[in-house]
Amino acid sequence: MDGITFPYLISMAASMNLQMKLMDVVTAYLYGSLDAEIYMKVPEGITVPKPAECNMYSVKLQLSLYGLKQYGRMWYNRLSDFLEAKGFLKNEDCPCVFIQKSKKGFCIVLVYVDDLNVIGTTKDIKDIEEASTYLKSEFKMKDLGKTKFCLGLQLEHTHEGILVHQSAYTKKVLEKFHHENAHPERTPVMG
Repeated sequence: MDGITFPYLISMAASMNLQMKLMDVVTAYLYGSLDAEIYMKVPEGITVPKPAECNMYSVKLQLSLYGLKQYGRMWYNRLSDFLEAKGFLKNEDCPCVFIQKSKKGFCIVLVYVDDLNVIGTTKDIKDIEEASTYLKSEFKMKDLGKTKFCLGLQLEHTHEGILVHQSAYTKKVLEKFHHENAHPERTPVMG
């Protein structure tokens, strides 16, 4: 799958009537493993002995911590290694897309910071459930059900398929420019 992007996969899911599930990793950045020695100043409120020759202490971190410049990369590396060990292939064009094929279909995991969209064929929902189960076995996660928002796009799941729109964004733009009470026209023209 060359040229894969998030909007492309969302449109593919909508046109092929695929299943979409959103999962949120709780405290994702704390799962990252440090790949370098990192020291930080001792936070306020923690008491340390005060010898006469030193007025400042530092501590060596053993785990990733929110606020580190490296924490996003460390979390991604940890998740990437885990998914690849479970048989997912990382897409070369879009490294936040992981794909696993099965006999009956496929499962795709889209990673956006600490949100994971799991997409799969409707024929075998088992692929999506298995992927969710793997992820929950390793990370503390919230299952948010069917994906309703993704990168500014709204998704409505119906019996006919998935409707993708941006009505919330449109409403926000109208409010920003004080046009929330404007009346829609087939051909908008300034009077």
